[in-house]
Amino acid sequence: MKNDRVSTGIYGLDDLMGGGFRENTINAIRGGTGVGKTTFALQYTLYSLNRGEKVLFISFEMSEKQILRDCMDMGWGEIKDHIEKENLKIIHIFGEDLTFPSLDLAEMIRTSIPYNCHKIVIDPLTHPTFYTEKEIRKSLSTIFQELRKIGTSVIVLEEPANGNQTHEASAMPLYLSDTVIYLQNLGFGELYDRTLRIMKHRGSKHGDSIYPYTIEMGMGIVIRASDKQIDRVKPKNIFDDMFNDAIEKTRSMGVIGKSLSARIELLQKNWTRDEDPTEVLKLVLREESKGYGKRT
Repeated sequence: MKNDRVSTGIYGLDDLMGGGFRENTINAIRGGTGVGKTTFALQYTLYSLNRGEKVLFISFEMSEKQILRDCMDMGWGEIKDHIEKENLKIIHIFGEDLTFPSLDLAEMIRTSIPYNCHKIVIDPLTHPTFYTEKEIRKSLSTIFQELRKIGTSVIVLEEPANGNQTHEASAMPLYLSDTVIYLQNLGFGELYDRTLRIMKHRGSKHGDSIYPYTIEMGMGIVIRASDKQIDRVKPKNIFDDMFNDAIEKTRSMGVIGKSLSARIELLQKNWTRDEDPTEVLKLVLREESKGYGKRT
C-alpha cells in the first residue's frame, strides 16, 4: 500500500499527525519571533535532503550565507554538501522587488526548482507585499495552486506583532493551508516554556492537545508529548471485531454496501476514542439501510 505521508522531520510530531504531512499540500508554521519557525523549516529541509530528496528553499529574510551559518551553529554541517551537490537550492529575494507578488513568485518557483524536486520551503510568506487588501485571496491562491502542483510545501508565517489574528491579511494563509501548526513561547519556564499546537490538519486525524517542545543543539525541535497524548491519536484496534461485523452486514445492502463498507473502514482506521463504537455503527447501518433496495 502506498504511503502518502511526508515526514515533518520534527522529532515526535509525525506520531501526532497520522504519519506526517499529506502529499501535495501546503503546511503553515505560524508563531511569533524566536519560537523556532525557521528551525522547523530547516529541520524539515534537512530531513528530506538526508533521504535523497531535493528541496527548493525561498527566503525573504536570510541569505544563503546566513542559512549556512545557522545550520552550522545547530550542528547540521551536511547542509553545505547538499548545496554543493545542488540537492538544495536557496533563493534569497526581497519582497519589495516583486512587482506582482503572486505571479512573480509562482514564475520563480517554476523556473528555479531543481529537476525532480518535490519539496518547497518559503520562509516567511508574511511579507507585506503579498497582502494588498484587494487581491489577497487571489494572490495567495495563485501561489498555493502552483505549490500543490509541484509537491509538499512548508511555509512560515510570522504572527502579527499586535496579536490581531483575525485581520484578513494574517488569517488568509491559514484558511488556504492544508495544515496549520502554531508555535508559541509562553514564558512559563521549564517544560511548558515553548508549546506546539496542531490547529488544522485537513483530511487527517491529529492530536488536539498543547504539546511542549524544546530546541536542542544538534537535533532541532523535539516534541515532548506524553505516551498518553500519543495514545489518544492512535486507532484503537480493540474494537476491530465490531467494525468487521458492521462491514460484513453491508454485504447485503447492494450497491450502497460497497461504498458504505469503505467508509466504515475509514472510520475504523481513525477511531481513536476509548468509547465502544457499537452504537454509532448501529445508527449508521440503520439510517443507510433506508430505501437502499430502491437504489441502483
